[in-house]
Amino acid sequence: MKKIPVLIILSFAITVLFSACSSQSQKEPVTLTLMNDSLEQEAEFIKTQIEGFEQAHPNIKVNLIDVNPNAALNVFKNALLGDQPLDAMRTDYLWVPEFVNLDLLYPLNDMISESDRKDFNPVILRSVQYNGKIYGLPSVMDAPALLYNKRILQENGFSAPPQTMDELLEMARKVTNKDHYGIYLMDASYFSLPYIWAFGGGTITDDRKIEIASQGTIEGLKFMLKLKQEHATQPYSDFKDAYNKMNLDFKEGRSAMLINGPWALSELLAGSEFKNADNLGITVIPKGPKGHASPTGGHGFAISKYSKHPKETYELISYLTSTKVQIRQAKEVKTLPTRTSAYQDAALAVDPIFQGFKKQFDAAKSRPLIPESSTMFYDFTSNLKEILLGTQSAEEGARKIEASWKDLLKLDQ
Repeated sequence: MKKIPVLIILSFAITVLFSACSSQSQKEPVTLTLMNDSLEQEAEFIKTQIEGFEQAHPNIKVNLIDVNPNAALNVFKNALLGDQPLDAMRTDYLWVPEFVNLDLLYPLNDMISESDRKDFNPVILRSVQYNGKIYGLPSVMDAPALLYNKRILQENGFSAPPQTMDELLEMARKVTNKDHYGIYLMDASYFSLPYIWAFGGGTITDDRKIEIASQGTIEGLKFMLKLKQEHATQPYSDFKDAYNKMNLDFKEGRSAMLINGPWALSELLAGSEFKNADNLGITVIPKGPKGHASPTGGHGFAISKYSKHPKETYELISYLTSTKVQIRQAKEVKTLPTRTSAYQDAALAVDPIFQGFKKQFDAAKSRPLIPESSTMFYDFTSNLKEILLGTQSAEEGARKIEASWKDLLKLDQ
C-alpha cells in the first residue's frame, strides 16, 4: 500500500481546520428578542447595557421591545401563548408562579452556577423559584421605606423620623397645616401591607391560607382610616391619579412623608425640595404592636420555554444581572442590587439613600408566591378604597375580599 506523504496529510488537516474556523466565523448571528417593561430611565439603562453585551458577543444580536408596564403581564402572556418570537422578558417576581403554572418558563437549575446561587440575596432568589426550580435571574430588589422631608419635620420640632405607628400618627397630625400635610395615604393594596403587618395581620400564605379577615388585618386597616379621619393625610376627596399626586406633593413640599420604593428616587430627587439630596430622609417603616415589615418586590429576567436559543439567552440575562451591571445600575438609576457582591462597592457603602433602602429590605417580607397573585389583589385594592373613603367598614371590606379570594381560589366557603 502506498504511503501518503506526511506533508500532504498536514496540508489537508490545516485546510480542514481553516475551513471549520472560517465556517464558524461566517456563521449567521443569533437574534434574541427581549421584552422590557421598565420605566424610562431604567429602560434607557438596559438599552445601553445590551449594546455593551452585543459588543462582547458579536454573534448575538438583541431585539429589544419596550412594553408599557401597566400592560406587561398580558403582553407577555399573549406573546408566550401566541407563539410570538420571544426569548426573554423582564418580569415582576409576582408573575413567576403564574407563568410556571402555565408552563411558559425555562428552568435554569442546570445553567446557574453554584457561585451565582450563593451571590444572589436568598430572599429575592426565592422570588424566582417555584416548586423547587429556579425560573429567572433577579435584577433589582426593593421594599418600600418611609421617606421624609427633614426640613418640614425639623421646622415642626421633630429631630428624627417616627419609630412607631403611634409616633407616625402624632407627627403627621402635628405637621399638617395650610402649607403641608403629614403623610400621603395610598389606596393601593400593595402600600397597605406595611400597616397590616405592623398590627399582626396578613393576606394569604404560600399554602393558600386566607388571613385577610384576621383581627390584625382589620386593626391595620382601621389605623389607615384613623390617619385619614384625624386629618394627618392628604386633603383630597378621592384617590384620582393617586401615585403621581403622592410623588408630586412630596417633591414640592406639600407633604412631609410618604411610603415608596427606590424606583421613585430619580423622580423625587428632581423636585424642588430635594435639590439638596441631604433633605431627603429614608428610614424603615415605623413599628406597630406586632413589629414592622415591608413587601419585597422587584424584577428579574426569565427565559421563555419556547426560546430556540436558551443558551445564548442565558448569556444575555446573566450579563444583565452581573455584579458590574448591578453596581452601575444602582449608581445611575438608584436601584437596589440583588447580588451580595455588589454591596462591597465603596461608593454604595457610604451612600445614605442607598443604605436606607437596604436597611428596609433587611426588614422586608415576601408576598404570597401563588399563581393567582397577579389577579387577586385587584379586589383588595377596590375594597381598600371604599374603606378609606368611608363607604364601608374595615370589617365589611375585609370580609368581601375574603369571599372574592375564596371564589377565585375555589376554596370552600
